[in-house]
Amino acid sequence: MIPTYKSDFRPTMKRWSIILKTILLITVILFFIRALVAPSFIDQIVSLLLGVGVLAIYVYTLSIIPSSIQLGEKEIIIQRTFGKKCIPYSIIKEAFIYNEVQGDIRYCGSNGFLGYMGIMGSTLYGKYYSYVKNPQQQVFILTKNKNYLISCENRETFIKELHTRMVTER
Repeated sequence: MIPTYKSDFRPTMKRWSIILKTILLITVILFFIRALVAPSFIDQIVSLLLGVGVLAIYVYTLSIIPSSIQLGEKEIIIQRTFGKKCIPYSIIKEAFIYNEVQGDIRYCGSNGFLGYMGIMGSTLYGKYYSYVKNPQQQVFILTKNKNYLISCENRETFIKELHTRMVTER
């Protein structure tokens, strides 16, 4: 059986994420309606492009947002809405609790919009890829080539189980 650790928002953020998703979908619908009823061709095109742009950002964010983290036989599996991201145990150097995000730099991504996703930078560990929904449950994973910041419920248990699997893999 593959241990699965749920990746979820903090309770207050969960409520805001539902409100934000609803507002975004209503906005996209309004842009498309405006594109149909706008008096000039230019207004129609602008409204259509804005609607498509907002929809693209929304779909992209949903595609990378994690739903759960699994410890497979040979790798960590970050389950996302569309697809998954795998990190083999053989390339992991260390995994530890990380609470220092406030001082980190965001190169590209979301700093709170449906989570903390994207490419970030730390003065200590360099560039890393963030898949965080709950900043109070963060786990930093150092690998040989890329670094990752993830979040999951019961991060202490997750880290212990991960270290056990890393030892058996080597």
